[in-house]
Amino acid sequence: MTTLPVIDYYYNFLKKSSGTWTDFSGMAFEKFEQLNDLNIKHTKSSMADTSEAIAAMLDVKDPKEFMEFAQKSAGPIPAKISAYFKEAYKINSDFLKSGSEYVEAESEEMNKVINDQVEEMSKNAPAGTEGVVAMTKSSLAASSSTYESMTKAAKQVFDIVDSNIEAASKAGESVVSQPVGKAKGKKAA
Repeated sequence: MTTLPVIDYYYNFLKKSSGTWTDFSGMAFEKFEQLNDLNIKHTKSSMADTSEAIAAMLDVKDPKEFMEFAQKSAGPIPAKISAYFKEAYKINSDFLKSGSEYVEAESEEMNKVINDQVEEMSKNAPAGTEGVVAMTKSSLAASSSTYESMTKAAKQVFDIVDSNIEAASKAGESVVSQPVGKAKGKKAA
């Protein structure tokens, strides 16, 4: 008894995919751990900053000193928030890139097998089915072309978003890093 090549392929594909799925799941869990570590690190930092700010605020004696304290304390907050979101975005974008590479590799292999199987079946197709075989091949070519176009467009969008995020964070950092000007008071008459 012989087995069909397509059954052997799918059996081998499933064995390979289980290993690939394990690798992908491990990568996803690693990114989850990184995100949790990031949250813990920033929470600890925020708690320490808050504790220091409360201690410093308790030393304030007059309104002028309080205003100076408020300006000094509020200054680094936007930069810290920006750094946190930038790190979280990097972790998430790395995960999305890895996931899309995984899907792309698997779909390319599956597409190759399907095309090979259609080619094999077309060799053994009964007479008079040439039109159906040609239509099937044409449909597969069109769907492959559409998938490739969508993949390229998604990569371009992802690159544009990455560059926009980078530009926005640099612009935000430059605005935040500018020294706060002292308010000009009215002169007494």
